[in-house]
Amino acid sequence: MKGPIISLGHIFGAWAKKLMSYAGKSSKSHRLGRLKFSNKKLEPFDIDDLLRASATLLGKENLGITYKATLENGANIVVKKLNYMNELTKKEFLQQMQLLGKMRHENLVEIVSFYFSKDQKLLIYELIPHGTLFELLHVLEGRDIGRVTLDWTTRLAIIKDIAKGLNFLHHSLSSHKVPHGNLKSSNVLISYDSHGYHSKLTDYGFLPLLSAKKVAAKLAISKSPEFVQGKKLTHKTDVYCFGIIVLEIITRKVPGQILGEIEETSSDLSDWVRTVVNNDWSTDIFDLEMLAEKEVHDAMLKLTELALECTDMVSKKRPKMSVVLRRIEEIEQMELENH
Repeated sequence: MKGPIISLGHIFGAWAKKLMSYAGKSSKSHRLGRLKFSNKKLEPFDIDDLLRASATLLGKENLGITYKATLENGANIVVKKLNYMNELTKKEFLQQMQLLGKMRHENLVEIVSFYFSKDQKLLIYELIPHGTLFELLHVLEGRDIGRVTLDWTTRLAIIKDIAKGLNFLHHSLSSHKVPHGNLKSSNVLISYDSHGYHSKLTDYGFLPLLSAKKVAAKLAISKSPEFVQGKKLTHKTDVYCFGIIVLEIITRKVPGQILGEIEETSSDLSDWVRTVVNNDWSTDIFDLEMLAEKEVHDAMLKLTELALECTDMVSKKRPKMSVVLRRIEEIEQMELENH
C-alpha cells in the first residue's frame, strides 16, 4: 500500500535545514549526483533538488526508512535514511559506499549516490517498480492486480535471479566475511514485464558499517545458527539466508510463523520442511498454487533438497553459491528437456 505524498523536507524533519544550508556551496562532499559512480541515466541532482522532491513512504526496515522520491524533472529514485551508522567516520562510510556504488549486475539494485553528515547518512538508488518478494508472496496473495500466477517457472526464475545476484556479490566482495548480510524476501525487489518476473537484491554490503553485535542482530544473518551460537560468520551465512528464501517461495509460508511464534525467526521454516520431507518427501510442503502442477513436483523436490542443504546447521556443510547456482541451472535445464 502506498503512503501519502509529502515533501522530503517535511519527512526528514529538523535536519532539512542543515541540508538546505549546503545548497549553493562549492564543496562536492556535501552534494549528490556528481559522484563518479552516479547512474549515467539520470541527470545530476543535489541536496537542494532532493528536498524539493515529492515523496511516498515505502517502508520502515531495521536499517532505516525508505522513500520513493520524484524529482522535479520527473525522475523517480529511492532514498534510504540509514540508521545505526552515526559512529562511522566519513572515510569509513565513503569507502564502503564507493565500493558498493561500483557494483554492476542485472540482479543487484544500482546505487545512484549517497550523502554523509555527522548525524545523517542517505543512500540513493534506482527505483524497482513492483514492490518486494515478501509482498508478492504474502501481502498481494489472492489479489487481482493484473499479475500472472506464481507458477513454477516464475518461482524458479525469481530464485535463479537471487542466486545470480548473490553469487556475483560473493565474487565481487570476496574480502567481506558476509557479502550481503541482510538477505530476506523484503530485500528482494521485483519488476515484471511481458517476459516475466525479474528480481534485484538490495540492502547488501552493510555489515562492515555496523560495529556493534546488537546492531548486526537486526540483520537477516542473525537468524543463522552460527550467529545465534556466537560462531564465526562467513559467506555460508548468506547461503543459509538464501536457503530460507527458497523455502519461503516453495511453501509460501512466512518464516517465523510456522509454529505460531511472534518473534521473527527463520529456523522454524527449515525445521518444519525438514521434518515433513524426512517422512516421505511429501508434497505437503508445497504452496497450494503449486500442487496442481504435478509434472514439476520432482524438480520442486530437488530444489527443496538444495534449500535444505543451504540451511544445514553446520555452515561448512552448506554448498558455495557458485555450486548452488549451477544446480539451479541444472534443475532448470532438466525441466526444459522434459517439456
